[in-house]
Amino acid sequence: MKTLNNLRQNLLEIRLASNRDDAQRKSLENNVAAFLEQLNDCCVAIYWPINSEFDLRPLALNWARYHPNRTIALPIVQLNEPLLFGTWAENTPMQKGPQGINEPLIGSSSSHVRPDIIIAPCLGWSDQNKQFWRIGYGGGYYDRTLALYKKEQHDFQSVGVAYNTQKVNEGDWHPQEHDEALDLIISA
Repeated sequence: MKTLNNLRQNLLEIRLASNRDDAQRKSLENNVAAFLEQLNDCCVAIYWPINSEFDLRPLALNWARYHPNRTIALPIVQLNEPLLFGTWAENTPMQKGPQGINEPLIGSSSSHVRPDIIIAPCLGWSDQNKQFWRIGYGGGYYDRTLALYKKEQHDFQSVGVAYNTQKVNEGDWHPQEHDEALDLIISA
């Protein structure tokens, strides 16, 4: 079994190669678009892509464009805390968060929200014990957020986005005690 850091580095390289493959990227794009199109009036949290993460922004903007009751949100990071989410549109003023990632500037055009759907990027993912698991960068932000929402009984769905090439076999990785299972993985 690889060390977790080695596994993460390997998965980052795999994701980069998959993201460069036009056919794989288009297939994932189609699957994400199909998922979004089945959602009606709700708030969907996406992410600002970094390190070759699949870019959901154009698909989410298209999903929400002509529907006033469809809201997009982006994460707002407070170090070592669960994520907050701020509404986002193309013209939302942004600021760099503590990790240098763009976040909505809460104010006149963005407000805090509790999303109905949280779509998280994956370095890797696994299907174990009839549950979907996300391998991230190791900061625990999504795990803390999902745990908090479950504890508070907030009604939401957690979704990971990844390429099939990022799937990790059960023998190569096991969820840790703090890891939170996802409801769904969208892959291609």
